[in-house]
Amino acid sequence: MRRIGSKLIHGNLELDRKNEHRSLKTPIYDTAAYDFESAEAIEDAFMGNSDAFIYSRITNPTVRELEERLKQFANAENCLAVSSGMAAISNVILTLCESGDNIVTSKYLFGNTYSLFTKTIKSFGIEVRFVDLDNITEIEQSIDAKTRGIFLEILTNPQLKIYDFEKIAEFANQKNVILIVDNSILTPYVFQSSKYKVDVEVLSTTKFISGGATSVGGAVFTFPSEKWASIPKLQAEYEKFGNQAFFKKLSKEMFRNLGSCQSPNNAYLQLLGLETLTIRVERISQNALETAIWLQSLSQVKKVVYSQIPSADNFSMAQKYFGNMSGCLVGVELHSKNTCYTFMNELKMIRRGTNFCDNKSLVIHPASTIFCDFTETERIEMQINDRQLRLAVGLEHIDDIKSDILQALQKVQ
Repeated sequence: MRRIGSKLIHGNLELDRKNEHRSLKTPIYDTAAYDFESAEAIEDAFMGNSDAFIYSRITNPTVRELEERLKQFANAENCLAVSSGMAAISNVILTLCESGDNIVTSKYLFGNTYSLFTKTIKSFGIEVRFVDLDNITEIEQSIDAKTRGIFLEILTNPQLKIYDFEKIAEFANQKNVILIVDNSILTPYVFQSSKYKVDVEVLSTTKFISGGATSVGGAVFTFPSEKWASIPKLQAEYEKFGNQAFFKKLSKEMFRNLGSCQSPNNAYLQLLGLETLTIRVERISQNALETAIWLQSLSQVKKVVYSQIPSADNFSMAQKYFGNMSGCLVGVELHSKNTCYTFMNELKMIRRGTNFCDNKSLVIHPASTIFCDFTETERIEMQINDRQLRLAVGLEHIDDIKSDILQALQKVQ
């Protein structure tokens, strides 16, 4: 059996060799619509009786190849590529929930996810209940007959918190509650949702998968589950499709109607990104760990957060779930907001930017950027303060990363 790195490079070898010109790269099908041989053929396509491509907002050959390769990557039952990570989350929630329903999650979330939950879907009549996901009793007390799912980030952004995921997964299975995870920071190369009782996984493919911030995209994975029968919004689909009910509702209705399609050009770039993903994840994780350990020795640094540091509070949890890799993000706390700003402004090679899992090292001040629209009280509840920086370590030589950090820190003394 081929290993994951080889699968990401080659995809389905038999299908790949059947392309018209035996191209070694998936062609970009940059088209809106497709021709049909007959009226009967187009009817079959619209009725779902054939696998023909209809319209690129719905299906596209380049996007389909990305979905197939991602499905292998995650060891998932289904994969749907969408326009962004946020599109993946919103499509999932709106497929599961209707007015009066609720989901349970933590306040340790990416800023836009928190905004989606507290503002956008609230206007649809969907309630979001924030709990301590380390406390199973609190989770149990928060769920009721209207709870449609538990949502969590596998590694929270930017707090870098790790939950005892296995316990949460077992609880969700016992209570017949849908479990949704965001695995954007680590990807299935580091954390395999298929090993646990996950129902839905979402990714921002903009991150590691894009191959260095070349394009924006997202993906939704589904795994074999018996829970869909318990979701009222899926009853019609369950009667027709059984345990494929959620994915059919998602792909045939919600995704099409919301128009959150992945572009063929972006899909092509992300297919290229998949070919080098394993070596980039490994190298960046190695750079991040070495950087984090080194930062601990510097007097200008008040605190460092990275789960693979042996002294980290969540080291054993990281080893259990992630092995020896925890991705690119390192939490760095300096002595003040002004210190953070001076440090950022003095950097020469490391860029000031909001992405992560880029080939380039990036840094951002979360409180004043991705969490700037929240009140101070809300930021405190999310463990965001003015002294924090989110360092996204890249692929540069480790000595150059350290050198740039050191010269910038010397300016803040």
